[in-house]
Amino acid sequence: MSDETMLDAGVHAIAQAVCAGRVSAVSIARAALERIATRDVRIQAVQTTFDARALEDARRIDEAVKAGRDPGPLAGVPFLVKSNFDVAGYTTVAGSPARLALPEARADAALVARLCAAGAVPVGATHMDELACGATGINPYFGAVCLPADPARMTGGSSSGSAAAVAAGYAPLALGSDTNGSIRAPAALCGVWAVKPGNGRFDLRGCVPYAPSLDAGGGFARSFADLVAFYDALRGHASHDSRAPNDGPIHAPLRVAVLTGGFMQYANADAWRAVQRAAACFEHVAEVAIDEASLTSIRDAALTVSNYELARTHRLLLDVDSSLVSTRLRERIVTGLSIANAAYTQALADREAWHSRLHTLFDSSDVLIAPATPCAAPRFADATIDINGTALDPTKSLGRHTQPISFAALPVLSAPGHGMGELPVGVQLIGASGGEAACFAAGAQIARKSYR
Repeated sequence: MSDETMLDAGVHAIAQAVCAGRVSAVSIARAALERIATRDVRIQAVQTTFDARALEDARRIDEAVKAGRDPGPLAGVPFLVKSNFDVAGYTTVAGSPARLALPEARADAALVARLCAAGAVPVGATHMDELACGATGINPYFGAVCLPADPARMTGGSSSGSAAAVAAGYAPLALGSDTNGSIRAPAALCGVWAVKPGNGRFDLRGCVPYAPSLDAGGGFARSFADLVAFYDALRGHASHDSRAPNDGPIHAPLRVAVLTGGFMQYANADAWRAVQRAAACFEHVAEVAIDEASLTSIRDAALTVSNYELARTHRLLLDVDSSLVSTRLRERIVTGLSIANAAYTQALADREAWHSRLHTLFDSSDVLIAPATPCAAPRFADATIDINGTALDPTKSLGRHTQPISFAALPVLSAPGHGMGELPVGVQLIGASGGEAACFAAGAQIARKSYR
């Protein structure tokens, strides 16, 4: 197998080949950098490559192998980094031209450091929505990230470049962040696996915040087995096992409930078919209806918290040259600053009540299944998307199914749900607080049944 095709072999195959000396980490890094250079003109997923850093890190991996030292479970595996995570020696742009003049990061973000400690090699930073404030992958300054399956379509956001880069085969893994759906929506639209752990599960030091109480770190993988290895590395567990991580008790067989009501009302045939395919992988499946009025109320509360925290995190941008801050982001900050403390406090109370309501669902279910997006990827030219007879604005609607789950701070896996020849679409596999193991168990079952 050539160095270039080794990129498609999966995380464990790459690491095993590097550890056995059959291929060098340097050659794998070069192959990844070459793929980005030759293919990304079409997709525009990568903001910058870390050529010098990648080759130096890879050289150290090769030296460790030659010296008989364990280079880690992800030895030589290339990965990409959403550009809101610090990578030592590079400026953390986070999709904002206002940050281009900032000094280079002096240290890796905590999650970048975790992956590097496991032997993975960072090869580049990916494009994203401005300061993670967006859901389409369209950045007013750096352009749009295009769907690998059809470049006329959106990837979703804000972790647009990370999802698209993995789908395009630049690297097996990519870091992302998720506040209201920024990992799960692009994962679904790009057709890759992804994980958003429960809030607070992973250390976000070195990641530019959006709304700190809602932000979570995670990311993307081409296969379920690769996602397991990625998750194990992020949590600091050395693992050469492609099965679901065992970090908690799991009910067997899994009890699954499909979320209907508003989730069904605003999911078209493609999105709902993905949910049905996922549910068909389990023996015990129930349905739980959550009315759209409740979901709308929760989205409003989530928007209050998001805007309030965004404004207080980035209020200094109001003093920056207006040409370096989009009109939309400036308006969001102004709106957030106008939110009274009492309204924010009430939204937090609504959040607690919503979490408690969802928590009761896990008395009879281990995992909840819901659509990740209302439909497959819209075209850039689509001013609206038709969802069961209702015209929706894609810029405001791609995260409508993910935002309520984020607001409850629950762990979620995004699993591909499309068939051969279909545009990618995915599902959310939702666990109780601390229930990442159940999410992965559900993902393992879907992966076995669907051969993904």
